[in-house]
Amino acid sequence: MKNTEKAADFWIAVAVMAVSIFLYSNASKMPKSARGIGPGDYPRIICAVLIVLCTIQIIRTLIECKGLPLIDFKNTNVRYLVRAFAMILLSWLYYTFLKKVGFLVLTPVFLFASFMLFGYRKWIRGAIYSVAFSTAVYFLFVKVFLVLLPKGILG
Repeated sequence: MKNTEKAADFWIAVAVMAVSIFLYSNASKMPKSARGIGPGDYPRIICAVLIVLCTIQIIRTLIECKGLPLIDFKNTNVRYLVRAFAMILLSWLYYTFLKKVGFLVLTPVFLFASFMLFGYRKWIRGAIYSVAFSTAVYFLFVKVFLVLLPKGILG
């Protein structure tokens, strides 16, 4: 693996860890459920797993590179960087508007935009997948796991 790829792995792990810590602390502020899993429990579990995995990736990269890996900016594809930052912005917008708009309305839009951002060009199939997956996840969490998801404009 090239040093640039190791550097990318390292800095992505650092960024994902920072976001995971931020989201973990915000998920801790969510209301507790009287029974079942509360709305903040599942995100905290996912964030904790991400923090552990990022720590492993950071340590592994530091050991392999014997220090901080360097990025070769001359050979960096700017298009990929723009997509990465666009995904970060899209995720932030999703997080910001989730309570106001609601899971069932906003998640299909987020998934569809993510598909298109990363090159999936079958628009109708992407829209169907986005709606079907979001609906399935919503009913799984609300009906089976008894997790309260934001209803937003539908509630």
